[in-house]
Amino acid sequence: MRQGYGSHVKRQSVVIAIAAVTLLMGCSSSTKTAQWTGPSAPAPVSVDRWDYSPQDEGKLLRTPHYLIHTTIQDADILAKLPQVLEGAYTQYAAFVAPSAQASIKPMRCYVFSKRTEWADFTSRHTGSDASIYLQITRGGYTIGDWFVSYYVGESATYSVASHEGWHQYVSRNFKGRLPPFLEEGTACMFENVRMTGELPRWDLTTNFNRSVGLRTSIEENKLWKLDKLVTLHAGDVVRLPGDRIEAFYAQNWAFARFLWESNDGQYRPAFKQLLADTEAGTLYDPTGTLHRASNMWSPSSVQPMLEHYLGKSLKQVEVEYNQFMRKIAYEQFGKQWSSRPG
Repeated sequence: MRQGYGSHVKRQSVVIAIAAVTLLMGCSSSTKTAQWTGPSAPAPVSVDRWDYSPQDEGKLLRTPHYLIHTTIQDADILAKLPQVLEGAYTQYAAFVAPSAQASIKPMRCYVFSKRTEWADFTSRHTGSDASIYLQITRGGYTIGDWFVSYYVGESATYSVASHEGWHQYVSRNFKGRLPPFLEEGTACMFENVRMTGELPRWDLTTNFNRSVGLRTSIEENKLWKLDKLVTLHAGDVVRLPGDRIEAFYAQNWAFARFLWESNDGQYRPAFKQLLADTEAGTLYDPTGTLHRASNMWSPSSVQPMLEHYLGKSLKQVEVEYNQFMRKIAYEQFGKQWSSRPG
């Protein structure tokens, strides 16, 4: 299950994700220089009719990598949403440096204009898990390599799509599976998306709303210990109080950023090797449960895997990670701002 823009629960061979709780509002100010990247030209899009129901006329937007089913009628959003997804796909591919075996079969997306449509679809397509998904108040979820969401404001809708697209990409192209906490954290890195004219842009180094959640978790003493955090998936936290859920996703995001950029990218080569090995199904894992995406994963597999790739104990990593969390929790607000705005 993925909550708060994502996480993974494995039930037999099905990867499930719920996304909602915290909404991202796209571009935001930062004390550091933004590092925006994105496509140089629009992706090709063709449009067909898609009737979800007699009352809900929609469209099927076809792009090189996606089949986007939507009941949204706004022409501007219909033009931008395919570019967000295709642009995000290029971000994922650059992040992973994929093998030549990456699938080219389009992935399905369902983006409804209203929650009632989304709830109806969810009730009819997710079986016994529907009651869990219907707890989502804003956002969407991913099952395998298709995701379902609904309109929650233009910028936030693009952020949800970009987050969930990472889960789709991993499910489609990785033979092994990432630990749920790390897959979630990485997905959160793609949430900071903005439109520049017709084209989307991403900054993987900042995320205003996740920074807020992280800072609040620090100040209210709600942080998860790292040895516990690495064993969790969304199913473990979905029914917990909101502040614990917020801390879970903010800390996942912070850990992915820690691997990507802390200490001038000290752990980035190890992170990229970890991603490449997961894609190939050769991830270091004494339990063997992370070698195939269809396996039921073992929480006990994560600590030895991380210690192998990072070359130090989890306790040593936690010291550095805690320092990094406190740094990025305030980088978008200034050092003197130590309370939640508003």
